[in-house]
Amino acid sequence: MLRVVLLLLGVGALVWLLRRSFQSNAERSDAVGAEPKPEVDELVRCAHCGVHVPRIEAQTRDGRHFCSREHAQLGGDEDRS
Repeated sequence: MLRVVLLLLGVGALVWLLRRSFQSNAERSDAVGAEPKPEVDELVRCAHCGVHVPRIEAQTRDGRHFCSREHAQLGGDEDRS
């Protein structure tokens, strides 16, 4: 009976070690209680194509927001003929 208990404890420890070794660093830091992720930034609409992007990633020209540098160069809807 003691052999069975020791065998089960050994198998359980082995499974725990294997799962822990395959766990990514990000998952491990979340489990420990790392800093919370920042909140999502406000979304703005591209004046050229209408796609919504986070304000921090948007290109701004003349007070208008664009999803990419190319769209900022092309201009907004009212700039097109």
